[in-house]
Amino acid sequence: MEKHILVPTNFSKHSWSALIFAMNLFKKHPCTFHLINVYQSQNFLSEAIPLGKSGHDEESEEAISAKGLDRMMKGLGFRKENPKHQFETISFKGNLVEGIQEASEKHGIDLIILGSNGKTAGINSLSDSSISKITEEVEQFPILVIPEQYELQPGKNLEIVFPSNFRIPFKPKELVPLMELALSLNATIKILYINSDDKMLTEEQEENKAELAKHLNEVNFSFHTLTQTSPSSGVHLFIESRDSDLLALYQRKQGFFSRLFKQSRSNEIKFDPMVPVLILKESN
Repeated sequence: MEKHILVPTNFSKHSWSALIFAMNLFKKHPCTFHLINVYQSQNFLSEAIPLGKSGHDEESEEAISAKGLDRMMKGLGFRKENPKHQFETISFKGNLVEGIQEASEKHGIDLIILGSNGKTAGINSLSDSSISKITEEVEQFPILVIPEQYELQPGKNLEIVFPSNFRIPFKPKELVPLMELALSLNATIKILYINSDDKMLTEEQEENKAELAKHLNEVNFSFHTLTQTSPSSGVHLFIESRDSDLLALYQRKQGFFSRLFKQSRSNEIKFDPMVPVLILKESN
């Protein structure tokens, strides 16, 4: 089945890198990559597109957006063609989140891929960045954030860390992007339970844990537990100690995801992963 991938771009190096990562990730799959530029959003992905001198009218901004997308298409033309890949461009005037949400709904997007500027994914909601706004506010559609300086290590047995507290059951379709990512990378999913209170799992949690195992039966996975640590410190230390390669987070408005960013102590580790982060969205 053909995949539809949305790649927001501001014509920066990191947004181009995200596109190349996406093409390599789905090199064996028929895909249409939708390249979207939102040209009235300030500091999109940490860099505003060069709109020229102040005083230029709205038409010039639209023209610069269109020319930038055209340059990207020409750049793709110089790469070795993958017959399974098609590319379309979208130039959107307005709000960044609204542009991405509208395009995702219109084109039936399976995954949004963002490139962040620098070593980290930039998803920490306390940072008030464009990346965190997109990951927090875009609904229904999963998002994969790629740090600019990240490269997959060839020949390594890849791991995707997936924290869960097992308090609420998952819907099977919510886990599809995680399973597809694991299969594409031949990666193992490490399901991480942070037992901050050092308590036994409740009967309901045990049932949800067993149900999660059933949902993931087509991929390699294992369960892991850390005690006497906070969610942010636990996830950070687990990734560091194992040299894990990716992180998957399930986003509910209230729950584990939001608690990752709440620093209860002044010495708490700031949660800003240096690995790609897949944000799974709660579905209706």
